Amino acid sequence: MTKKYYEVAVEGSLDLIRGFVLGFLQGRGIEGEAVFSVERHVRHGEGLGQLLRHLGRRGDTSRLIVGEGVGLQLREALGKASPELDLKVLSIREITGARFDFSFRTYSRKAGEDLKDAFRNPPAGVALQDYAVKEDIREEAKGIEAYAPLHDYEINGSGRATGDAKAVIDYYDRIEHNELIELGAIELEYGKAVAG
Repeated sequence: MTKKYYEVAVEGSLDLIRGFVLGFLQGRGIEGEAVFSVERHVRHGEGLGQLLRHLGRRGDTSRLIVGEGVGLQLREALGKASPELDLKVLSIREITGARFDFSFRTYSRKAGEDLKDAFRNPPAGVALQDYAVKEDIREEAKGIEAYAPLHDYEINGSGRATGDAKAVIDYYDRIEHNELIELGAIELEYGKAVAG
């Protein structure tokens, strides 16, 4: 069964939110991964078992993804925190899925094979929609310089990865460091509001 995830909107200083949430997870013995990044999806450390991703920040509000049950526990813990911390859970919403768009292009056969492999069998919980690949092989252009207008090999493709939130985010993390792949932002799909 797929684990449920929730978006938690927290108002306050990002550094305080980060410290409070990491301490909360460690104190409860929740293990897995914790990721905080305003601009990029970057893994930081190991040993914190809960998926926790900083989605974005607007003003003094940060949005995080946490596993089922953690959001309400976090709200309760923040409610008991010292008023000087000035941290407050604004809302908790169920996440029903996630998606991102992607595209790629290369003139290298080796890189082309790597790209096809990256999208050939997406992980469990991820489906590719509108996935299209076009591969052109022009033997008559073989041997022409790298910056010539005609190449002996070219591959390009595009599509959308969609599915379970954690699986989609993990897939994004796996392919984001390939400089030949252009990735759109991860978009979350929401269910019911739990609080807020």
